[in-house]
This record gives sequence, C-alpha cells and structure tokens, in this order.
Amino acid sequence: MQKLPIGVQSFASLRQENYLYVDKTQLIYELSNVAKFVFLARPRRFGKSLLTTTLQEIYRGNKALFQGLWIEDKIDWQPRPVVLINFNDLDYRSRTLESALTNYMDELGALHGIVLTTAHYKDKFRELIVRLSVEQKVVLLIDEYDKPITDLLENDEKVQEHVAALKNFYSVLKSTAAENLHFTLLTGVSKYGKISIFSDLNNLLDITLDRRFATLLGYTQAELEHYFSEHIDRLAETYAMSRPGMLALIAHWYNGYSWDGIHTVYVPFSTLVFLEQQTFANYWFSTATPTFLIQLLRKEEIPAYELERVGGGAALVESADVNHINIHSLLFQTGYLTVKQVRRGVSGQAQFILGYPNFEVAHAFQQYLLADYLDKPVDRLASTILLRMEDALRSQNIEAFIGVLKSVFASIPYTLFLPQEAYYHSLVYLLLKLLGFTIHAEPLTNLGRIDAVLDLPEAVYIIEFKAQSSQENAQTALQQIRDKQYDLPYRNQNKPILLLGIAFDPASRNITDWMIERKP
Repeated sequence: MQKLPIGVQSFASLRQENYLYVDKTQLIYELSNVAKFVFLARPRRFGKSLLTTTLQEIYRGNKALFQGLWIEDKIDWQPRPVVLINFNDLDYRSRTLESALTNYMDELGALHGIVLTTAHYKDKFRELIVRLSVEQKVVLLIDEYDKPITDLLENDEKVQEHVAALKNFYSVLKSTAAENLHFTLLTGVSKYGKISIFSDLNNLLDITLDRRFATLLGYTQAELEHYFSEHIDRLAETYAMSRPGMLALIAHWYNGYSWDGIHTVYVPFSTLVFLEQQTFANYWFSTATPTFLIQLLRKEEIPAYELERVGGGAALVESADVNHINIHSLLFQTGYLTVKQVRRGVSGQAQFILGYPNFEVAHAFQQYLLADYLDKPVDRLASTILLRMEDALRSQNIEAFIGVLKSVFASIPYTLFLPQEAYYHSLVYLLLKLLGFTIHAEPLTNLGRIDAVLDLPEAVYIIEFKAQSSQENAQTALQQIRDKQYDLPYRNQNKPILLLGIAFDPASRNITDWMIERKP
C-alpha cells in the first residue's frame, strides 16, 4: 500500500516520495480555465495548500510529476513564472503585518533571483509581479489569504489593522500590475476579508458554492472506495465487519461536507489519520479549539439544539462583515456546519439548510458546548453522570433521571446561568446527545412544536420544558403534550410512550417540578 499523505502539502514531495494521491487534476484543469481571478473558501485541513502547490507545479511545466494523472496529456506544459504566497509562513503575531509582508516580499524576490528595490510592501509586491512578467505573464497563487484576520477575530483592534494592511496589499491586483497576471487563485477559510479587502476587484469569481467545483477538495465516496480500497479491506478485517458495514460506519463519522447540498465529501485530514491508525476519533476537530465560536454562541444566547438545522437565504452562507459577525455564517465557513440542502423558490433565489456535517464534528462540538455550559474542561466531563442517566432512561426510572439532572444543575456556577427556558432545554439536549441517543429538538407536528423527543429502543420520551411561574409549571407542560397530541406520530412504534413535563425555576436555578404520564 502507498504511504498516506498525512500533513503533506507539497505536491512535488507527495509525488517524489510516492505518497498516495487522489487525482483531482481534471477539476484543477477546469479551475485554471474558468476565469482570470478566482476565489475559493474551504475549512482548514481540506487540502487548500496541496491545491495551490499542485497548480504551482502545473504552471512550472513539471510534467514528470503528473505521470499517470488525468492532466498528463491535456496541456502543453510550457513553464510560466509562478508566485506562491502562503500566509501560513508569515509571522504577524510578534511583529506588525506590514513588517511581515515587507520581509516576505524580499524573500520571494530572492527566491526568484530578484533584489527588490522599493521599500513599501505593496510596492514590493507590484515590483515582483512586473519584473517577473517581462517575458510571460505571471501565475499568482495566494494560500490562506485571510489568516491574519480569522486567527484574530476576537481582537477587534488587530482585525481592523490587518484588514487595512491587506486591503492595501491586495490593491495591487486591481492596479496596472493586474495586466501582468495570467491566472490568480486566492484560497482561505472564510469570506470575512473578501468584501472589505477586495471591494474594488469586481472581476473576482467566487467558486465557493459553485456546483462544478463542489468536490474539488475532499474525497468523494467513489474516490474513497477506489483509492483506499486496501485500507478499507484491512479495516473491515480489524473490526470484523462486512465491507459495506465498514463503509457505512466510516461515512457516518467522516463524510457529509457539502457546498451545494448534493455532492458530499470526506474531510481529508480525518480520513487519512483514521485509515492510518484504524481508530475512530475526532481528528479534524482536535487540531483547533473553537473557543471563540463557543463564546459567540453564549453571547448571542443561541440554543445548542438550534445548530442541528439552520435555515436562511444567501446571507447565511455569504455573510462577511468582520464588524457584525453572523455566528451561523462563521460556523459554516469554518467547517462546523455545512450545506445539507439547497431549495429554490419560484423566484429562483436559494434557501440554504445548514447542519453538522458528520458525527465527528457534531459529537466533538457538542462536547465543547456542554463543557461551556457546565464550566468544566472537556476532558473532565463526568462520564459517570452520563452512565447514570443512560441507565435511568433505559430502565424508565424517571425519578433517577431527574435526580441526575438536578445534580448537574446544582454543580453549575450561578454566574453561568441564563434565565431563558432555552438554556435548560439546551443543557438537557446536550447531555442526551452525548449519550448517543436519537433526540429530535423541536420537531413540528400539525398542532405545534415539541420541545424534545427522545427515541430509544425501549421507549419514546415526549418532553416539554417550562420556566416555573404562577402560570406555568410541570402540570401545564404535561397538559400541553396531551392537548396537542404530541405523542400521536409515535403511537405506531409498538413501544411505551412516556410524556414528561419538566419545570425549571430561574431563581433557584434548578428543576422544581416534574410530572410523568405513561402511555401503553
């Protein structure tokens, strides 16, 4: 079996050292001919750097590296000057971004045998392009264009400083130097710099949601089964599973990213590490902690269960204002949510439905959310509490289940509590999700919206939450379930149905009342 390219971002190294390569060169060829200025956003660890270095070798004319690949006999392989700018290489934390860019331009000039004579980073950038294009126009590849912004979103002052510097730097692309460019690709995680930085670059084609390039990065199901066939067979043997069963489990964990609601792909990093180590775990998620996102969710008081299904128009996936961050848009652009469905109305306008891409992301993100709700580190979430809760629900011991919930609420520092009913609802939802149960948050019926439905092999729980008041309590919660016949859709499952009303008291910050009714 060929070596798996875990962490390999250089196409030349990948091919020269005989790593496995999933051939994307047909789509890369189409990409290089779609427009002169192209923009593509994808989450981290999706292969953006490998894409830029692949294009680098194509335009350098290094045909030998592409032996046996689709593109080998499709182009003339005439070399062009290529400038590759990778913002992962810039140190803008210990020095100013302007200083880092100035030094980086000098380094790129030296790499091409040019001593840049201008002083300002913007002028150096223009000079580099103009001097390289004496005989042929230049190919410009910019990887992680937005990193100085997305790395520091929690620091408003620094973000504004970096936006100004980058806008000045990228203005070269709309000046006379642009006439010296043959093809330009900019990649990044988000669009948070795109509008403010490239506001005047009106010929920049954004292919982020373009169906033609939905599978440009990431592995499709067909690619997984073709290129990694031996690894899958080895896994099926290790886990004593059939090949179809193994494929279904891998897909459950790592497939599901989509930018058009039709084609789905596996995140490459998680897939490769999993195939190498043969252990199901949170690989992509563990490479970065979503602290800032968790803080935004709490600040905006967004219920945890809402992230299962988020809907909206183009602004939901296109929002890019660093001064007014849309949390759902940011979750999508950073890879914690993905496009589950695209609907088009009679006017043709798209409506996007977002949700978690797969089990890896959903489970890990919900762990971090729960840790934030409980004010505990993720690695200290009490597994014994979850075990007690599972035992109580499976045995239909509701008193024990409520007892566990009360102990959880009693352990939370009072400063973290929110008075809204959604806070309690969210916490219970997260606890149940992390048990691996099938829980439906706010499913609609013909008469209303149920707070939660917990569907277990042993029983179905219909749950309604209320904030304790003179008008509402556990009795009114239970009566709402009865009056609106929330149990009706579940009566044909031939298992007990339990109607559970729970009342929380914002003053005491705990459960004050609960009532249960069993249906045969």
